[in-house]
Amino acid sequence: MNAIDFVEMAATQSRNATLALVSNLERDQLTWRAGPEANPVGFLIWHVFRTEDRYVRMLTGEEETYTADGWSAKWPLPGTITGDRAALTTGNSWTSDEVGAFNVPPLDELLAYGETVRSRAMDMVRGIDPDTLEDVPNQERPEWVKATYLRSMITHEFGHQQQMDYIIGLQKAAGA
Repeated sequence: MNAIDFVEMAATQSRNATLALVSNLERDQLTWRAGPEANPVGFLIWHVFRTEDRYVRMLTGEEETYTADGWSAKWPLPGTITGDRAALTTGNSWTSDEVGAFNVPPLDELLAYGETVRSRAMDMVRGIDPDTLEDVPNQERPEWVKATYLRSMITHEFGHQQQMDYIIGLQKAAGA
């Protein structure tokens, strides 16, 4: 197995685990917050998919699925994500008020978006020459080589997957 095959396998296993965790959630489970500062599961799903979409753009230079396919018009961001904060369209560094103001999309839409992003991501992964894994695709972040984006694509989802699992457990314990 080469490095590219490993990335594809790990990303696929992580996504399958995420989908098994969230595919049957009801609307109230997607939007439930354990406390006023907590992220709801639906926001975390959106954030994971948005971040992967951003990584694909960083590695390919192509427009993000979020804008190219009209999801950004369908899922407006909080009004505070403007100006110098416009780069935060993935949900990174949002305040709890911004998370609360974000209208979590319906699960079927989230999953459709995630499926499209994942398809593009896997096409991109399969097209990477292993000899270019140490190339810097974004000169604004020279410390991030292609391999860093690929590693983060896997570990970022896995980390948030564990948060989602915990939040779902809290919901069950609270009878929510």
